[in-house]
Amino acid sequence: MTLEMRELQGDDLFTLLSIVGKLDIKDDFIALFEQNVESDKIVPMDHKSKKPTKAEAEKQAAELAKKEKEAEKRGMNAMAGLMQKVLMNSGKLKTDINVLLADLTGKKPEEIKKLNLKDYTGLIIAFFKKPELADFFSSIASLLQ
Repeated sequence: MTLEMRELQGDDLFTLLSIVGKLDIKDDFIALFEQNVESDKIVPMDHKSKKPTKAEAEKQAAELAKKEKEAEKRGMNAMAGLMQKVLMNSGKLKTDINVLLADLTGKKPEEIKKLNLKDYTGLIIAFFKKPELADFFSSIASLLQ
């Protein structure tokens, strides 16, 4: 069974903050984001007035693609680490997670609890893949510093 989740909304912030608070991951979370910021150093451009040559443009495009791929990999590692932390602390968070997943799918928490293991873990993984979750984590990181 595949359950569809709605997009995260402003009201979901309170549930997410409650879950993050119970995880006690402030230091881990800040470390992950500091690592991402430090590894993405900005290189100042010299003030050339001419257009780059074809070789220079290709080199710049290749460097940009490499940096984007590295940033995506760091983001995936950060999300995997946070997901692992949630799963390891699921006993403390079981009710909160079930309520959140129920709200996002339009189901009741009792229905979420009764999902088979494959569907339940699939739902958790789908939640962590939600694009708007990255916005939430970015906002939280700036608040925690």
